[in-house]
Amino acid sequence: MPSPSLRSSGRGRTPDPDLEARVFDATLELYAEVGWAGFSLDVVARRARVGKAALYGRWGSKEKLIGAALASWSSQAPSFEESGSLRPDLIRMATSMIEGYLGRRGLVVLRAQVEAKVYPELFGQAMDELQRERTRIGRSVVLRAIERGELPVGTSPALLLDAVAGIVTNHVLTTPASRMSALEARAAEYAEQVVDFVLSALGHRGD
Repeated sequence: MPSPSLRSSGRGRTPDPDLEARVFDATLELYAEVGWAGFSLDVVARRARVGKAALYGRWGSKEKLIGAALASWSSQAPSFEESGSLRPDLIRMATSMIEGYLGRRGLVVLRAQVEAKVYPELFGQAMDELQRERTRIGRSVVLRAIERGELPVGTSPALLLDAVAGIVTNHVLTTPASRMSALEARAAEYAEQVVDFVLSALGHRGD
């Protein structure tokens, strides 16, 4: 059921079904730009075209608003269909990670991962849920590969996934701004290189 419009104060006003989406979009865009230290409900209100008092009336504080926006965003992660082969699945996961970092809200994840350690009460739950879902998908991909004989028994899903994610994240963070467009253009190619590098160290026996 759509939320009532936060700007509605008179009788006969129709609900604004897009209001929550606008507020969350403005919240995440601002957070990506300035992080928590520069986050302001004044700016969110202007971008979302809603009164600041209405934001307080709905969410109570900027802490609760950012938490709700992150939780909503993390719950909308796209589903992942396994292909039945480890290498292409890992390449798709790594490519998606690169494209996510380089996308419009790429800094949301990077900032929130760091600030979840500093402000766990604000970002911890939302990031834990996001990471939990990523881990579930990744573990399933690796464990099924072990069952198929693509990886040696005893291979650690956590170490494999950490290796791929760590290389990708470090590369994005250390790539100069002038080279970001080039990285975006070859995201799939770089993801393939990363996956092949990691799998070569694990005795991968797939295609």
